[in-house]
Amino acid sequence: MFDIPDTYRTDVNVALKDFIPKDLKPGAKKRIKDAVKSVMLEFQIAGEEIPSVNSEDYRCQVIQFYNVEVTNIKDANFIAATYQNLIKPLCVIHMFDTKDEVYSLAIKRLNQTDDRQIVVEQNLLTDKYMLGIPDSNRERLLAYMNYERLKNKTDKVQLYKEWFYKAYMIVHEKAYVHTDKLLDGNSWYDLDRTARICQKYVELVMSRGKLKTAVTNAERMKLNKEIKSEIQALDLEEV
Repeated sequence: MFDIPDTYRTDVNVALKDFIPKDLKPGAKKRIKDAVKSVMLEFQIAGEEIPSVNSEDYRCQVIQFYNVEVTNIKDANFIAATYQNLIKPLCVIHMFDTKDEVYSLAIKRLNQTDDRQIVVEQNLLTDKYMLGIPDSNRERLLAYMNYERLKNKTDKVQLYKEWFYKAYMIVHEKAYVHTDKLLDGNSWYDLDRTARICQKYVELVMSRGKLKTAVTNAERMKLNKEIKSEIQALDLEEV
């Protein structure tokens, strides 16, 4: 997955009985049992070659990568939403059936009132890609997800955030005409600049989404003004 070095390969098969938490509601347990055929922890980025993070917001010792075979890819959204909230480490969940595949990523932080719990701040389910046939969109995603092409390996959190936001930009690239420049640029080396760009990109995507459902002219005018401002802010970051 993502051409991660073999030094991080685990290839651990996870028994389904261990994959389904006992405290889930019966309906959710049954849905998972019906949907999931097999689970493998394929990679785990551990050790300190890429430093761990132990702070008020993060306790990131590992990044995990799961392969989950499902009966029908239609259940991917439910599985992703369920397990990104249950799996405490930052992780990528690759789900596939006989025809299609998707990737799930989520940015998580510690719960400020109970550091034994996590809070999912942002989550992403990629577009669906067909297996077994050439797919330029899939190849484009995987090219940017390639481990060797990632620029910020300051620590595990920054590494994961680059994965997340590059995938986010690719999924939502129609929101901003110069997305390629952001993906290929060197801003990823600068933590503060990366944070500004990603926040503004997310705001732009959300504003465009709201514009599609706006009812009144006043709403549309306000959102168009916000969109223009967000685009200008991203344009300035390209300089």
